[in-house]
Amino acid sequence: MKKLHAGALAIVVSLVAVACGGSDGGTTSSAGGAAGIGGASAGTGNVAGDSATTGGDSSTAGASAVGGSATIGGNPATGGAIATGGANGVGGATGGTQSAGGAISTGGAKVTGGNPATGGAPSAGGSKSTGGAATGGSKSTGGAATGGSKSTGGAATGGGTSSGNVFSQCRFHFGTIDTIAKRTTNNPSMSAQLDFFTPGWMLGNFAGSSVCSEAAPGGALAGLVPVVVGYIAANYVKSQHGLCDCNVTTCGSSGGKVNDLCNYGAQYITQDWAAILAQYTSNSTGYAGCMGGRPIIFEMEPDWYQYTITGQTQPWSAATAGTNMTALVNALKASLPNAKFSMDVSPWIANNGSAWYPNFNMSLFTFINTSGGGTDANNTKIRSNNAMTWAGVNTVTGKPILADTGYGAAGASAGEDPNWNVAANINARIADGVISISQYNPTTGWGGTIANIRSQLNTPRYCP
Repeated sequence: MKKLHAGALAIVVSLVAVACGGSDGGTTSSAGGAAGIGGASAGTGNVAGDSATTGGDSSTAGASAVGGSATIGGNPATGGAIATGGANGVGGATGGTQSAGGAISTGGAKVTGGNPATGGAPSAGGSKSTGGAATGGSKSTGGAATGGSKSTGGAATGGGTSSGNVFSQCRFHFGTIDTIAKRTTNNPSMSAQLDFFTPGWMLGNFAGSSVCSEAAPGGALAGLVPVVVGYIAANYVKSQHGLCDCNVTTCGSSGGKVNDLCNYGAQYITQDWAAILAQYTSNSTGYAGCMGGRPIIFEMEPDWYQYTITGQTQPWSAATAGTNMTALVNALKASLPNAKFSMDVSPWIANNGSAWYPNFNMSLFTFINTSGGGTDANNTKIRSNNAMTWAGVNTVTGKPILADTGYGAAGASAGEDPNWNVAANINARIADGVISISQYNPTTGWGGTIANIRSQLNTPRYCP
């Protein structure tokens, strides 16, 4: 089954036509401008990874592994547990057979080198992968976070003080892309209502210094939390191997398959794993050097599920997808121990993801998030043509949901979604576990709209 949208949080600023292996909907400024996201499909099917590819420098192919070279020979042991530290993988050779029955990595030490595990076919028809469920921490059961000191953002408007360490106020959160958010800094009705902003996508080596300066005390967006989409793995193989996102057909074909992430993504991410990890490490070091310990959220690799589908030349198992995601999160956490992470929601996954999310160490994630393609504020389903529900995926993961409004075809502006401005709709979604909405392109009067409904909104069940 395939997905409606492509991409991540609606964080697009500049829109550019998609070129083979290049940007599929926009550019991202190395200074932190929001990336264009291209090509959300209006029909059903998997439309994966609508990101731009021009933000930040990319490591060139052949970069050495951060923590040592990848193992390139030998068959994996059959029955051994996957290492919880050291080289990532199910056991060595990327062409070897999958380790049978091995337990999934439980988090452990950061994997800094080597190839990711590649064995095994993906879970089919929503059934649970036979590689075993992730055991790295028990599932969150909701409730207000109590750890850490609170953020010091603006005065509370329509909410109480947060007991968590991400947002300064316990209320439903509104946000938008940084360029629009910056236009409102002299508009008290807007700035008082925003809690976060979305800069350009993280596509390569660190290029986020402007994100730090915007969020710093005295900066244009001081007090707002940056929510950054990490799309390095997808962007790296797109740029190095001439691949397109799954909803784009301009990159030609090879081996009887379209050159896109849905066919060759898993194969090339496995091949280029060391270089991808190095770029994640670059961002960990870079943000640690300029954020000064302030809150930051990373929304990790939209459409990660696509690398397990049967159309892939070398599909991952669900367990492998979980192990590899743990390695990416740990690479970012290496120098950013207080960063928060969000796992992508793919509404086209069967049974609310009940056979998918147990393959991940969900203790690493504070949130889950929608990305691109639009979401339904007035529906119990995240999208009307997919079975996944807001409440269902919240129950499966135990995580609060960061929602977005999406964008139009080819990354075109979809405008402000009025359904997310209706208090009754928002309250229904709050009851389902949603704690925020990012409007891609709100009107100049959006601050007044929020102010008018703020007093009607319920307090979310989660206050991270």
